[in-house]
Amino acid sequence: MYGAIGNAFVGTATPYYVEHGHFYLESNNVKDGQINHNSEIFINDEFYEKQKDKWLHTGDIVMVQSGHVGHAAVIPEELDNIAAHALIMFRNPKEKFEPYFLNYEYQTDTSKKKIENIATGNTIRHILASDMQEFIVDVPTYTEQKRIANYFQRLDHLITLHQCKCFHIQNVLKFIRVKIITVEKEKSDA
Repeated sequence: MYGAIGNAFVGTATPYYVEHGHFYLESNNVKDGQINHNSEIFINDEFYEKQKDKWLHTGDIVMVQSGHVGHAAVIPEELDNIAAHALIMFRNPKEKFEPYFLNYEYQTDTSKKKIENIATGNTIRHILASDMQEFIVDVPTYTEQKRIANYFQRLDHLITLHQCKCFHIQNVLKFIRVKIITVEKEKSDA
């Protein structure tokens, strides 16, 4: 499926970390099929330019290779030309396919079990890019891939909206509880 499955930069990058610079995609930013910004590391211009041949582009897929192995995500448009650290990179597709479909496929129980079976290590699990070159995924036609990916993207969006709504309701309930406690305390003091 992919023309190039390889590793992002593997090595010590900490000397190139800066407070403000180029966002550096790491394994802790890839979880449950998505890229998060829970923690952000930035690298300087010099190191970023040295990684140019390994920059990721819109539609490429990354996968965690150590720790929470198998978690994957698609590179969105806003992260085009991003550098990454210690991730498996799926780039330059050989044929037309929907990257979000493949990303969802990697999230299935079947794929997770297959990835777990090829992972090595007891304390910290690892998978190799070379193992993923042999990883076989059955895919439907491109049109079906698009439909399936769009369905799951809409579903993910709805779930996110409902989670935000639940969070908002929880905050309102906390506020109401505090108000009730305050009013009851004022009544008892009077």
